[in-house]
Amino acid sequence: MTPREAADRLFNRVMGALAQRDTMEVINFLPMAIDAYEIARPLDLDGLFHLSLLQRAGMRYEEALATAQEALDEDPDHLLNLSAAAEAARELGLDDLAAQYFSHVLEVWEDERARTDRPEYDEHAPLLPSILTDATEFMEGRG
Repeated sequence: MTPREAADRLFNRVMGALAQRDTMEVINFLPMAIDAYEIARPLDLDGLFHLSLLQRAGMRYEEALATAQEALDEDPDHLLNLSAAAEAARELGLDDLAAQYFSHVLEVWEDERARTDRPEYDEHAPLLPSILTDATEFMEGRG
């Protein structure tokens, strides 16, 4: 198993535990999952998204924002990382920054969803409708 495969397994375990509200499982495996992604660097855009989600789950919001921004520095239109950055900014109380990310989600949504070279969009397909809803509702609430 490669370091990335190990990190992804831990990610899936933590995300499953979060969905099941299994606090002990999250407490036990979240730090290992974060460390596993750090060990697996350099990460692709999907790996950075995973790491950002894990950091946010651990209430490490500054790190989550920095990780999502690292991905956006590589590809500023990546929907998953735009959402991760927006959510981390919102958790930090940086609503103006969150609005910039959410606004960009709405600007690039159609073009990004039409892309066929983003397997991570397929892998995280259940998240995509909520990303669009969150961005829309956040921006409508500011208007």
